[in-house]
Amino acid sequence: MLLKNRQKPKIIVSNHSINSRYRALKLVYRPQNIEPKPPRSFLWVGRWFRFGVALFLFLSMLLGTSGCSSNSTSASWLKATEIVPVDLVKRVITENSQLNPEEVLSSVNAFTVKGKAGQLIVFSFNHQGVCGKAKCLYVGYLISKNTTPVPVLATYLNPNLPPQTPLFKIMRDPSLSSDLPCLQIQQSMGKSMRQSKWCFNNHQYQIVQTSVIESTAQQK
Repeated sequence: MLLKNRQKPKIIVSNHSINSRYRALKLVYRPQNIEPKPPRSFLWVGRWFRFGVALFLFLSMLLGTSGCSSNSTSASWLKATEIVPVDLVKRVITENSQLNPEEVLSSVNAFTVKGKAGQLIVFSFNHQGVCGKAKCLYVGYLISKNTTPVPVLATYLNPNLPPQTPLFKIMRDPSLSSDLPCLQIQQSMGKSMRQSKWCFNNHQYQIVQTSVIESTAQQK
């Protein structure tokens, strides 16, 4: 009877002891594959380095774009007799055509470009007598001090271009050692535009680069 009524002993485990053992195990166990975090100073340097690189790239693109646009200007045409003496205009007409200088003198236009070698004058006759089916003659003369003007440019061009598209652009590139600025000549090619870069080789102007781009009129 005594054995039957005897109760089994109870095992009491407190929450305090469980939490203490868990904290002890947690402090002892350290995963080996977790790397320590880098110091804050290293993160600060890396953040500013990335910011500096981004700022440098942005400024490079901005300066490069503005530099290209500022070194290229459209030619400003005027009456040739307003730029050079009348005798020179007559000589240019006589040397490059069979036109009567007195009859076409007032229709000749020109623009000027200054450089180390002197002054370049580009002439447009504005007369069918020096034009073919689609293109007309354009000539350039170099005027230097104490020397006779000499021809340095002669080419046939189509003056009919889309609106706001200049036939000639003056390109000033400080990296080039030429004594005269280069010229950019634009010509229509169907839906495209051909841009030719002409530079002075100390004797005459010659083509040094040609590219084809989409016409401005088509882009609109």
